[in-house]
Amino acid sequence: MDRERYSDIRDRFFRFAQQEIAPGSAERDLNASFDHVVWKKLAESGFWRVHIPVELGGEGGGLWDHVAAFEGLARGANDCGLVLSVAAHAGLVQLLLHHGTHEQKHELLPGLMSGAVAATASTEAGGGSHVAAIRTTARHLPSGAFELSGEKSHITNAPVADLMMIVGRVPSAGKKDITLFLVEAGQQGVGQGAHEDLMGLRTSPLGPIELDKVVVSSDRLIGNVGEGLEKLYWCLAFDRLIYGIVVAGHLGTVLETAVHRITSRSAFGSLLAEHQYIQDKIVTMKVAIESSRALAFEAVHALDDNRADAGTLASCVKLISAEGIVESALELVQIFGHIGTEKSYGIERHLRDAVAFRIAGGTNEMQKKNIFKHVLTDVTASR
Repeated sequence: MDRERYSDIRDRFFRFAQQEIAPGSAERDLNASFDHVVWKKLAESGFWRVHIPVELGGEGGGLWDHVAAFEGLARGANDCGLVLSVAAHAGLVQLLLHHGTHEQKHELLPGLMSGAVAATASTEAGGGSHVAAIRTTARHLPSGAFELSGEKSHITNAPVADLMMIVGRVPSAGKKDITLFLVEAGQQGVGQGAHEDLMGLRTSPLGPIELDKVVVSSDRLIGNVGEGLEKLYWCLAFDRLIYGIVVAGHLGTVLETAVHRITSRSAFGSLLAEHQYIQDKIVTMKVAIESSRALAFEAVHALDDNRADAGTLASCVKLISAEGIVESALELVQIFGHIGTEKSYGIERHLRDAVAFRIAGGTNEMQKKNIFKHVLTDVTASR
């Protein structure tokens, strides 16, 4: 990693987010609204071009440049919901970059870099994020295309998505049947549900996708039939480690807010900053920031080097960062006392958003299951 380059990119998107995203974040949260104008401005800022090859219209950077842009965005946006919508969009961009065909990249990436919205859909009502429980099914048509039917639930960006990656099954392929399909808004048989009314991350549109005999041509598969899990591996790891980067960036601003509060308000004859119990809360936030960032950086190294432990590290990042942001948000509310719970003041939103981090992107329990499975496999193999 080029540290100077990383800092320059991070600072570039911190300034953008501070100027263009943060000012309307409270109102968007109140109205549970997704701002298409802000999304378009994000595209115009060059955020999506940073890590895209030059021949595809990008700036030619790599994975570290993309991570730096995310950290800057999260630090300046004051809007975790929007940033996680950006992360969901990034998942499909990464899938296309790593596993898309030449034609798919040249046809689809320009739109995704210019303001279109993407969604990646695996979750279903019956099985949550458990891929083995997926019931969305595709059958071969005589034309060589596929007819896809099923329903996805609680999908980030689904209500506003222009392009959707659907995880489904092709039963005729046998046991190895998980396959990735690309469908577009407006296709016959594609239904996009309304934005769910959430407790936190309200600026990130979440909803169902209904698929009723949607015809998907063979050139709209990512990879081949049955290669879905293999193709998803890298991108799932990327998605999980990005949570650590987002938490580190977002909590950096939260920490500044907390420090300003404790150094400007007195209680029992002295500044809040002079009380050890209050100091402990600041330390909790700082530890969450540094541990999330450090572990996320290690996961980026592992992913960039195609190391076998990348997925395990990414699950560790998701777990530790989700716990860290919740603990930090609780301490922030406590520091502000009564006004920390007032909706109009803007502090309680950090806690509502933080709680959702323990569920979004795979629950804490699912991450623990992944980590335990990998540990058991590693230890058993070393005997």
